[in-house]
Amino acid sequence: MKYIGENNFNMNNTCVAFGNFDGVHIGHRAVIDKLLDISKQGLTSVVLSFEYDEKLLKDKKILSTEAEKQHILNKNGPEVMISYKIDEKNVNMPAELFLKDILIDKLGAKVIVTSKDHKNIKILRECAEKYGYILAECDTIFDGCEPINSQRILKELSVGTLQKVNELLGHPYLLMGKVLHGKALGRTVGMPTANLGFSQYKQLPQYGVFGTLSEIDGKNIKGLTNIGKRPSVDNYNYVTIETFLLDYSGDLYDKTITLEIHKYIRGVIKFNNLDEVKAQVNKDIKSIRTYLDQI
Repeated sequence: MKYIGENNFNMNNTCVAFGNFDGVHIGHRAVIDKLLDISKQGLTSVVLSFEYDEKLLKDKKILSTEAEKQHILNKNGPEVMISYKIDEKNVNMPAELFLKDILIDKLGAKVIVTSKDHKNIKILRECAEKYGYILAECDTIFDGCEPINSQRILKELSVGTLQKVNELLGHPYLLMGKVLHGKALGRTVGMPTANLGFSQYKQLPQYGVFGTLSEIDGKNIKGLTNIGKRPSVDNYNYVTIETFLLDYSGDLYDKTITLEIHKYIRGVIKFNNLDEVKAQVNKDIKSIRTYLDQI
């Protein structure tokens, strides 16, 4: 997949899907699958993802960074992914102007694929003949009586229902970031951890300990990940993502790794010392290793 992380692009004869694609959940997947199917008719498949300027996000949380979307779409996605940057200059661009200037003139869209519940579906329908494109509409995907959307998944994630989150996403919840230097206290008890950097706008799961898989240099490494504050180590009021990697040794500092969160194990516990931490971690490893071996 070719990735374009800027707004100066020019293409022809494309089949396009556009939007936030936050989380790249199973509702998005239905749109992307239709996009790929239609593109077999000789069109270039393009996903145009909105990348919001931090000033616009303010206190909002996101499920996926652009790098995480790219990682997910690389597995079975379009030929081209574009991160279209939205800032104070273009955030209020009228829908028809965006349609004409970006989708038609710059992308050369012959087919636009979207869901029937898209907020601008009426304009997309009315302008199809005017601008000479075909509008391919996808049915809304429901879970029970509720439509699947990013807002619902954000809520599920914040209250700790990880299994439901992964079900609605259609893939494990994902965190990507660089490995940072931590306090290296885990090394003193033979359990070094990778301390993962993350965006302040990223919605983290409810704090706790999780069974995870880390993609490092193309390999999946099983691990135990603590997300939250560290009551047993220090009293600083900050959140860390620390992963103890099973069956792995190597220097990861400054490497970007991908962390898949597969299973919730337990909440955060305050221990009296690092020996108690080590004993509990060994118990957690026994409880999760069999599960991770089956993935």
